[in-house]
Amino acid sequence: MAVLALFHHAGGSAAVFRRLTRLLPDHITPLVAELPGRGRRWREPTLHTAEEAVRDLTNLLIREVGPDGELSIFGHSMGAYLGLGVAAALERRGGPRCQVLFASANLAPQLATPLYAEGAAPATDEEVLRRAARYGALDTGLLRDPHIAARAVSLLRADFDICDSFVRTMARTVTESRVVVCRGREDAFGDEHTDKWQWSSVQPLTTRTFPGGHLYLETAAAAPLAATIESFMTEPAQSPT
Repeated sequence: MAVLALFHHAGGSAAVFRRLTRLLPDHITPLVAELPGRGRRWREPTLHTAEEAVRDLTNLLIREVGPDGELSIFGHSMGAYLGLGVAAALERRGGPRCQVLFASANLAPQLATPLYAEGAAPATDEEVLRRAARYGALDTGLLRDPHIAARAVSLLRADFDICDSFVRTMARTVTESRVVVCRGREDAFGDEHTDKWQWSSVQPLTTRTFPGGHLYLETAAAAPLAATIESFMTEPAQSPT
């Protein structure tokens, strides 16, 4: 049985993967991870650094899969960066081994710049929501409820801190895993933004595009995405060059 770990986007939760996980074949077991502060972990305090987030997710995979196991990782947006950090951390800790990292909907980390300048005054709630809205990742109807809006801002602030921390401290991370870039054709990221994911792996890069925008995996594109994941996860494992 193959294991696919799934890491969500900034401000997101396991819910973003509902459609995709239903379409995965029976021989792939989804392991949907959530960072503290949301979903099943809503009572836990949020994390604010990439180091904390990578450690949290790495410990989860070691606990659930075992050090001698094998898995693949699908990381969406922020989750793509955390997936890279976790794949490399698993290598340093001796397993489980990540066979394929599906880096979804994010530009190559070495091209990224922090969302906010270090030491700058905190962004207003409106600025935080406006930045997230650029990627269509907000349900504006739900945000009319002030309690839900406040919770969304809190999660986004924490996750944006994680993203900025990753860019500042882990952007040059390299993994032995094969990297497969997945993205929506209508998303903000094109070849010029994603080709440099090649710098993050010792293996050749592969890119696949799907109909839709930043959250293409919640649309009809989930079916061809699931087929793509199955195809790469059933290929014979490649040895690092």
